[in-house]
Order: sequence, then structure tokens, then C-alpha cells
Amino acid sequence: MRFNTIVVICLSILLVSCSTGYRPLNDSGGYWDERIESTSNRFKIGYDGNKWHSDPINRKEKVIDLALLRSAEVALENGFKYFIISDSQAYTETTSLLQGSIPSNTTASRLQRRNTSVTYQVKASFSTVNYADIDQDLQINNVMQAGEFKGYALYKADLVAYTILKKYNMNKDAISPMIERYGPVSIPTSNQTIETIDMVPTNPK
Repeated sequence: MRFNTIVVICLSILLVSCSTGYRPLNDSGGYWDERIESTSNRFKIGYDGNKWHSDPINRKEKVIDLALLRSAEVALENGFKYFIISDSQAYTETTSLLQGSIPSNTTASRLQRRNTSVTYQVKASFSTVNYADIDQDLQINNVMQAGEFKGYALYKADLVAYTILKKYNMNKDAISPMIERYGPVSIPTSNQTIETIDMVPTNPK
């Protein structure tokens, strides 16, 4: 009975540590952001997924989505309604760790017997440019129609937040309560939701 209890507890810890949740960056992953300049409308934002012992290729989409969610949250926290992604990257970082100690009289054969632990971590980062408002004729089909970022996908921050929260069945309390200062998150039509998710991330490069 005691053995079963220990197994259940260990399994629970493993499941919790492996879930890719939305949280600030810590040793297990999470979101991070920085403003390029103190008065700028430009930010560098990213999300580091959990570390896995097998290639988490099927979790790349969620990590990108959570980076996009943080981009929307940062926009709303700073009084912006829209943003574009001027640059983006997503990749899997691989780390190899040698396990066990090496005695002073180690031979080549002993070195070969050491175990290697490999971990994989998906990371995504965006450079965003944010706007308090944009004229309707400049945002046709959710694409910037003029200026430095002509042709880039244009994201409506509250729509992005709603879409991703719904996609992963996340409670809106998962994002910063500071957003409430800018009004309730808008509820889009199903077509708007699909269009927003399909645009992640898009620029003309």
C-alpha cells in the first residue's frame, strides 16, 4: 500500500511539471518581455516551454500561441489595441547533461559508460510594434495597408487574448487583471477566431 502511495505521488508531480501552463518565466519555463525603450511602443516578448526528455515537436504550436497571448497582454497593459509582429522565431533548444561523477583514475572505457541526459525545450519570441488605434482603411483584411509595416498581419489584442484563452480552455484569470482597466475582452464571431489563429505568426518576409 505504501508503495502504491509513493507511485501515485510521484506520477502526480511528473504530470504537473510537464504541463505547459501560462506563467511568468521560472526554471521550468514561462513568458518574459522587455520594452525596447522606456517610451517606445516596441517590445521583445517570448515564451519558453517546459523541458522534455523527448523532442516536443507537437508542443511547438502551443508555445507560439502562449507567446502571442503574452504579446496581446502586454499591448493591453500598456494601453494599446493593436500590434504587429515585426520579427519572430521559434526553435527547439537541446541540452545534453553528463550524469555521474568522474574519479581521478578514470579510464576511456569508464568515460564511455557514463549516461547522457538530453532535454528539449521549445522557445518562441516576437518583436512587436503596438498601436493605440488604427484607421479602418489601414487595416483591411487584418493586414497593414501602408507605412513601414505594410503587408504585415495586424492583431487586435483583445481578440487574440479571447481566441487563445478559448483554444486552450484557459480561464481569463490566467492573464493579468490589469487588462480589466481597458474594458472587457471582446467576444468575436467564430470566423474571426479562426482567422486570428491562422495568422500566427505572419509577416511578408
